[in-house]
Amino acid sequence: MSVMKVKLAAFIFVLAPLAGQVPQLQAQESQKLLNMCIACHGVDGSNRYSSIPNLKGQNAAYMVEQLKQFKSGQRPDKTMSKVAKLLTEEQMQQMANYFYTGKEQH
Repeated sequence: MSVMKVKLAAFIFVLAPLAGQVPQLQAQESQKLLNMCIACHGVDGSNRYSSIPNLKGQNAAYMVEQLKQFKSGQRPDKTMSKVAKLLTEEQMQQMANYFYTGKEQH
């Protein structure tokens, strides 16, 4: 076996156990972000506080646009601006889909 094949085999051997962890880590990160949203907006997007908008069934595209505006500062809010700055556009879409449909999308 050539040196290159041995190195490649060793590389695959070392990385193979990690292959299943990438989606798991992404799922854990998404769950942390979702928990952050749920803390104020409620598990299904409805809450009992008049000062916090209900997100249950809200149009996903609208929610993504609002998150982008919070992130950019176009829509000022101390709490939501900080939260939105933690989110990528993909994560914004995931959170919006969750509250629109009432379940996580994998």
